[in-house]
Amino acid sequence: MNWEVLTMRSNPSFFSPTIYRTALTRFAPLWIVYLIVWVVTLPLAMLFQAGDASYNLVMMQYAILNGAVHFGPIANLIYAAAVAMAIHSWMYHTRSVNTVAALPVRREAHFLSNLAAAMTFSLGPNLIIALLTWAAGASAGYPTLGCVAIWLALMTLQFLCFYGMASLCAAIVGQLLALPVLYFLLNVAAITVNMVVNSVLSTFVYGMSRSAGTPLAVLSPIYYYMDKVLLSEKTVGTGADAVMQCVFRAWTYPLLAALAGVILLVVSFFLLRRRAMEYTGDVIAVRALRPVLKYCFTIFCSLVLGVVGATMFFSGSRGPALPAVVLCLLLGAFLGYFAAEILLRKTFHVFRRGWVGFSIVCAALLVVVGLVDLDAFGYEKTVPMADQVESITLSSPVFPHDVVITDEAHIADLLTLHQQIIEQKEQQETLLADWAAMVDNTVESSSLDLIYQYRDGRTLARSYDICCTEELWLDTASLPRQFAAILTDPYIVSAATVPTFDVTVRSINYGYVSIYEGPTYNYITQDLTASDAYDLYTNAVLPDLQEGLVGRPVLYSYDTSSDAQYMASIFMEFLHTVDTPTQTLEDSMAVVASDYLSLTPTVGSRTAQWLMDHGYTLEIYDETASY
Repeated sequence: MNWEVLTMRSNPSFFSPTIYRTALTRFAPLWIVYLIVWVVTLPLAMLFQAGDASYNLVMMQYAILNGAVHFGPIANLIYAAAVAMAIHSWMYHTRSVNTVAALPVRREAHFLSNLAAAMTFSLGPNLIIALLTWAAGASAGYPTLGCVAIWLALMTLQFLCFYGMASLCAAIVGQLLALPVLYFLLNVAAITVNMVVNSVLSTFVYGMSRSAGTPLAVLSPIYYYMDKVLLSEKTVGTGADAVMQCVFRAWTYPLLAALAGVILLVVSFFLLRRRAMEYTGDVIAVRALRPVLKYCFTIFCSLVLGVVGATMFFSGSRGPALPAVVLCLLLGAFLGYFAAEILLRKTFHVFRRGWVGFSIVCAALLVVVGLVDLDAFGYEKTVPMADQVESITLSSPVFPHDVVITDEAHIADLLTLHQQIIEQKEQQETLLADWAAMVDNTVESSSLDLIYQYRDGRTLARSYDICCTEELWLDTASLPRQFAAILTDPYIVSAATVPTFDVTVRSINYGYVSIYEGPTYNYITQDLTASDAYDLYTNAVLPDLQEGLVGRPVLYSYDTSSDAQYMASIFMEFLHTVDTPTQTLEDSMAVVASDYLSLTPTVGSRTAQWLMDHGYTLEIYDETASY
C-alpha cells in the first residue's frame, strides 16, 4: 500500500510547493524576457540620459512615472495574458488534463499554487527593476525613491487587474488560442461598444453630442489607463525657488481596477472548481455561459460591423441614412450569430437551426432603434429650465477655445436658441440631407456644441449642425440669423478670444500680423516681438474686445459684416509656465497650459490704429476689389 499517497489524500492542502516551483522554473523565460525589457526601458535608459547636461530631476521623475502610467498597462496587458496561458496551459490538452486529474492534488491547490507563482512572476522582476531604477537615480544624484515606490505599486495593481481578467478567460475557454482572443475582446469590448453606439445614434438622433463621452471606458482597463489615468505636476517652493515636480495622484482607478481583478480571480476560482474537464477542446468549456457569450458576441458584431459597413458604403453628407444603418446592423448580427454557432458547435451545418435566436436578436434591435428614432425617451426634446442651469459651455469651430457662460441673460438666449433648433428639426435635417446643395454651396452649415452644467452636478451635452440658405439669411428672425447673433455677441466673442490665464510678456510664445497686399494678391506675414505683441494685446486688442470692435466670426458667406473688416489678421500663441531653476525650451513639464488668439481688425478700432501707427498698410475688401 502506498502510504504516501494515502497521507496526501487524507491531509488535503491548498498549496503545493512542487507546483509552485515547477511553474517558476518551467516558465522562467517569461519573467526573464519581462525583466530584460524593463531593465532596458528604465534603469539603463536613465543611466544613458543622466550624462546629458539638460537632464534634470523632473525629467527623471517623468520617465519613471510615465513608464508606469503609459507603458506599464501595455506591458502588463501582454504579460498577464502570457502568464495565464503558460500556467493554465495544462487545461487545454486531454492528456495533461487526465494526468493532472490522476494526481492526489486538489483543484484548490492547483489554483492557489499557480496564483502564487503568477504573483511571483510580477513581484519578483518588478522588485529587481525598482531597485535598479532607484540605484540609477541615486548614482546620478537624484532622489527617486518615492517615484520608484509609486512605479512598483502601480505595476502590481495593474498586473492584478489584467491577470484577474486573463484567469477568468482561462476558466471559461477550452482551447488555448481562445484565451487571448476572449481576453482581448474583454479588454476592448466596453469602450468599442460605447464609441460605436455613439456613432450609430449620431446618425439619426437629432442633437446627439459629438463628444457624448465614454462612460463605459471604466470597463476597458487598457483604454482607461492609456487615456484617463494621467500624471500631474506640483510646484514646490515659491518665487525664484519654485521647482516643478512630476507626481501621480490618480490612485482611485488603479485601486478599483485591482479590486475588480481580485473579484475576477475569486470567480475564476469557483469556475475552475466546477469545470467539467471533458469539455476540453471546446471553444467555451463552461456550458452555462455559452448562450450569454453567444448573444454578447452577436450584439458586438452587429454594432461594430454595422457601423463600419454603413460608414463605408452608405455614408452621405450627414452620415448613413437610418434604413442603411438598420440593414447593416442586421447583417452584422447575422454574421456574429452564426459565426458563434459555428465555433460553439464545431460544424458549418448550423443554418438549419438557430433561426429563432437570431430572430429574437433582430427583433430586439428593431425595437430599440424604433424607440430611439421616435424619441420615446425624450432625448431630442429635452431643454433645461433656466433656473436649473449653472453654466453653459459653448464650442464652435470659429472660436479658439470653449466659452463658459455663466451670465443669466446669455444663458436665457442660448436656451431660446436651443428650443428654436428643436422646433425646426425637420427643416434643418432636410437641408443637411441635400448633398448636392451642400456641394455647390447653396446650403451652408455651421456647427454648435452645448454642454449644460446643472446646479445639482448633472451635465447635458448636445451638438447641432445649423444650415443656412440665402433666403433664410435674409429673414432676420430665422434660426441661422439668431444663431449668428449669439455667436457674434461681443460678450461671447471676448470670452472665446481672451486666453484662459493672465497674459504677461513671458506668456507670449510668438505672434505675427498677416497683411493682404492687393497688387500681389498675397498675404505678407511679419513677426511681432514679445514686447510689441504684449503692447498690442493690452492696449488695443483687449479694449476692442470689451467694446466689440473686432472682426466678428463669419458663420456663413451671406454675412456681409466683413465689409467693415480689414484684410488682415493677428495671431498670438500664449504659454502659461511655472518657473523652474533648470527650465529650457525642451523642458515641456514647465508648461501648464497654452492658448492662442486670432482676430481681424475693424475700421475705427484701436487694433487697426496700432497697426497703422507701426507702419502697417491696411486695406478693406472694397479697396482690393479693383486689383
